[in-house]
Amino acid sequence: MAVVERESVLEALERQLEPPTEGSAEGAVRWLLAGCSLGAAALHFGYASVHFIQYWLYGAFFVATAWVQLLWALAVVLRPRRWLLFAGYAVNAAVIVVWAMSRTVGVLIGPGASAKEAARFPDILATGLEAVVAIGALVLVLRPGVLTRRLTLRLFSPIAVTLALVLVAAGAGYGMSTRFALAHVHGHTDGATALTGTTPCEKAGPPASEGQVLDGAGHFHRGPSPQQPIDVITRRQLEAQQALARDVAAKYPTVADAERAGYKKSTVYVPCIGAHYTNTALAGGFSPSAPSELLYDGTSPDARIVGLSYLVWHPGGAPQGFVGPNDVWHQHTFNGGLCINGDGLVIGAESTSASDCAAHGGAKVPLTDVWMLHDWVVPGWECSWGVFAAECPELGGRTGGTAYDQPDPSGKPIPQG
Repeated sequence: MAVVERESVLEALERQLEPPTEGSAEGAVRWLLAGCSLGAAALHFGYASVHFIQYWLYGAFFVATAWVQLLWALAVVLRPRRWLLFAGYAVNAAVIVVWAMSRTVGVLIGPGASAKEAARFPDILATGLEAVVAIGALVLVLRPGVLTRRLTLRLFSPIAVTLALVLVAAGAGYGMSTRFALAHVHGHTDGATALTGTTPCEKAGPPASEGQVLDGAGHFHRGPSPQQPIDVITRRQLEAQQALARDVAAKYPTVADAERAGYKKSTVYVPCIGAHYTNTALAGGFSPSAPSELLYDGTSPDARIVGLSYLVWHPGGAPQGFVGPNDVWHQHTFNGGLCINGDGLVIGAESTSASDCAAHGGAKVPLTDVWMLHDWVVPGWECSWGVFAAECPELGGRTGGTAYDQPDPSGKPIPQG
């Protein structure tokens, strides 16, 4: 009896390892599922770099998913097995669940944990392809007999499957076009963006830190700062506030002037945002005429001012800053905050680990209730991404150098003091 039972178990295992029973349409279905999986993989590979900028784990998830989908597509055609089909169902179903969460409640991890992303054509297409793979794989496992029916044979004829694969390829290619790729980077749904890769800021490399391009909700917003309309009274009030801000810029035209007034270097020169000189005594509140930070095109005594930054300690949310809705404040709180040394100099971005920060003589500072707003009002530096933009596209150069140096060929974004 025991011998018979062992043989039954072995036979069952052998059946699980055998290729699925070939039906008249099964080969065509597997080719269709492979094409859909390849289309989803291409989209994940295409958008992985954007998600690495947002958070390393997001990028790693995209790369890992893409590789699994690519290898599964090859295996399901060349070496089909029932366990492989079930794995295809499980993996794609899990990816669909993660996507649904990111559009409804957030992904619950990383800097965008609670952010609800907008659904756009590329991710809707990828999810649709994954749904086809998941459903098709499950049918092949549980109901292979359905593929012998006359209607099914017509539906999965070689011509129909070929046309479907052409549509998948065209859709994936369109989903990775500039229209959607730049909109995804910038966070706009209409594809209108000035992210071209040709501005001095973009040529200098990726953003220096996560907080530089993530708003308070964790939304990625590198590029032009969206502007909401304001009425004439608010506009006049804003003009008056910015006149006070410009007076400050005229008062401290050089680094030497800033240091004489009590401002102290808090970062080296960083492309897109300048060298920061901070007066912490002014960080207790917001006043257009008393910015706690001044931004320069270098760190030499004669380096010139390029902008202002309002660094404000304000528990419970962003402070009331300039009038109107367009002053979008940001924080540097992700991954434990910035790496700062004992002299108050930022020596590592938020992506720096606590151990690496300590090895360079610094400590991670969470900056939980500290908010920042850049104000590009210096004549000659009217930055084209907006007066309150997180970055100035005209500010290129090299980290630790000046705005006029050639970019670092390595593209190293982390400021080192």
